Amino acid sequence: MHTRLLKQNIWIIFLLIVASSCKKDPEVIIYYTDNMVVAHRGAWADANCPQNSLASLQNAINMKCIGSEFDVWLTKDDSLIVEHDPTYAGKNVERNTYAQLSATRLSNGEVLPTLRQYLLAASNQNQTKLFLELKSLSFNTNVLYKVTDHVLALVDELHMQDHMIYTSFRFEMLQRVHQRLPEAKTHFLGATYSPDHIRSAGFTGIDYDIDSFYVHLDWLPNAKTDSLSLGAWTVNDDDQFIWLINNKFDYIITDKPKELFRVLNHMR
Repeated sequence: MHTRLLKQNIWIIFLLIVASSCKKDPEVIIYYTDNMVVAHRGAWADANCPQNSLASLQNAINMKCIGSEFDVWLTKDDSLIVEHDPTYAGKNVERNTYAQLSATRLSNGEVLPTLRQYLLAASNQNQTKLFLELKSLSFNTNVLYKVTDHVLALVDELHMQDHMIYTSFRFEMLQRVHQRLPEAKTHFLGATYSPDHIRSAGFTGIDYDIDSFYVHLDWLPNAKTDSLSLGAWTVNDDDQFIWLINNKFDYIITDKPKELFRVLNHMR
């Protein structure tokens, strides 16, 4: 009886050893400082925090992303806020005051962040650039200039110009940035203009959706010839990551920065 029990125990131990030897060690993701990873609305997905929140920004900084993208609007009372959509908590952000909007907190308990709070949260580091998207629903040039001027004034007040890359679908807003601050980095998002046109406008980069690059493959060498930075959004697929890496893009804007770092780890 004892001999049989001993044999059973030996067999169980053997199976445990075999099973443990078959387990793969968890993959270690190295967050290189030299990378092309731009966290789209911050690094929110892996951390399960709200997009465009201070927490998502801090996660992007902790991961050493080269950039963190976010969206800025001007409220009715001239407050600059960080929010993607034209509405927040059912309220139009341009037709309500900050007090009215911020009465509803983000899902993690944060108060709706102002641009001032967002910039200050990134001011104690120099790794993660801030890809600030200028937004407005207005077609009035004076309104677009007003939003842009408010942003530039705050960035200047906080001495954050070296941190900034200004982006927009609104050509006029980037023109205003270039007019007021010729040395600023400005990336157009609209995919409606060729690299030559963007360079002639004085902008420094194109951040287009990846499908537009597939359609206009000739834009890649043209952009490099014009010394424009190349970025693509919003890319969450491994095959697309690899295509962009192989084509030497400067920036990949993604909801999955950890996954992009994993692909970069394997390609190094």
